[in-house]
Amino acid sequence: MKRLGLPAVLALVACGSEVPVDNGRNPFLEDLSDSGKEDSGYLNPDGVEVEVDLEGDVTGGATQIKEGPAMIGQFAMTFFRKQEKLYIESLAEDASSATRAEWLIDGVWLAADKVPAGASRKRWRLRGLNAVHLFAAGTKPKVGDELIAKVPVNPFTVFRDAGDSCADSDDHIPLDQAVYWYRWEGDRPGCKAALQDLKITVSKTFSTATAAVYPEYDQLVADNKVTVAILFGQIGDEATISSSDPGVRNHARYGRMLTDAGFKSVTAPVGKRFEKTLRGGVVAQIDLYAPKDFSGLGDFEHFDNFQKALSEHEVVAYDGHSMLGASDFWTRPEYPSFYQIYLYGGCLGYEYYIKPILHGKGDSWAKLDIMSSVIEVTADATDFAAPAIAKLLFAIENGKRSSWKQVLNIVRENVGDSTFGVSGVRDNCYAPGGNRC
Repeated sequence: MKRLGLPAVLALVACGSEVPVDNGRNPFLEDLSDSGKEDSGYLNPDGVEVEVDLEGDVTGGATQIKEGPAMIGQFAMTFFRKQEKLYIESLAEDASSATRAEWLIDGVWLAADKVPAGASRKRWRLRGLNAVHLFAAGTKPKVGDELIAKVPVNPFTVFRDAGDSCADSDDHIPLDQAVYWYRWEGDRPGCKAALQDLKITVSKTFSTATAAVYPEYDQLVADNKVTVAILFGQIGDEATISSSDPGVRNHARYGRMLTDAGFKSVTAPVGKRFEKTLRGGVVAQIDLYAPKDFSGLGDFEHFDNFQKALSEHEVVAYDGHSMLGASDFWTRPEYPSFYQIYLYGGCLGYEYYIKPILHGKGDSWAKLDIMSSVIEVTADATDFAAPAIAKLLFAIENGKRSSWKQVLNIVRENVGDSTFGVSGVRDNCYAPGGNRC
């Protein structure tokens, strides 16, 4: 997969939670009864997914220019994310991004592969990018709505041209050219980069008036068993994983939560395994992978464990660093053909990793739902994955009537915001009263 120059050192400094853990609430012991309120049909109780088109200019060296639109898109992604307005998918690690752009050549828009050799490329557009618009940013978006992002004209030399004048003050990730897009503040007073007003147009909206949508409960319990894997990545920056690492502490706390909820520890091929027979006879099997079993999206030594988690479990939760979207780990595994739910707890999961997981499942949502966040995640797996999984198990025991919105509402109560949504559910077939398809 194509890289845009991100150094490997980011594996140690990329986004992840270092909030100390306490024993807190245990969703597996709470009353998760549904309120009975109907679901609006999508993804996020307080937002909507849209498609947007980007149009702007780019300058740079002849060997770089084809990568320019995707690079500028990264700066726009950060610009809007910091304004809490719009959350646009990342194209930086998309191998097709260079061919996806269209270029204005002699007054005519041409696909990248139709541009004549030697033609000068400057004006470009990218169409049909996925984005999430949270309602807190204002009114519901309409087709034709336009937004403007302050972005560089030359995305390849911002560090050389502007120093730190256009970057935020967060030095957790050391500033250089490769990560400037992540720390970008194009509207900062005194920014020395040559700027442009990048036009973002809402080109498509999706209805929020559909019937309630549900996880595919019938498929989850078809064999009278539901299997879950939760991967706790290393969160700290230490060279070796210690008992004080938040990932290690969260792993231990999760085990205590399950034990308190009546789960029994049994022999596990990897990590720790907990089992419980739910009312109705369905067996819930939850595997907890510690950081030493799989430390994160750069842990090649334990990739086989990552593959095992994805291959053998119906619900897969990941709580670790996102590496600024630079990891290709989600493109590497062989994905199973059965229905799966992914609970992605790394930062900007929606922007970074929806696409590679979808591609791994055959570029089809038929057997896939993904819950992810549009911002940097401050919650750990006990706050985002535990309530989601507890709600799924509650539903299995109580008529399979909990909709995706009701699952997300429980997550929101625990996390404290509405930045987690779920993709791939609009056309789910299961319904308590029968098949929607």
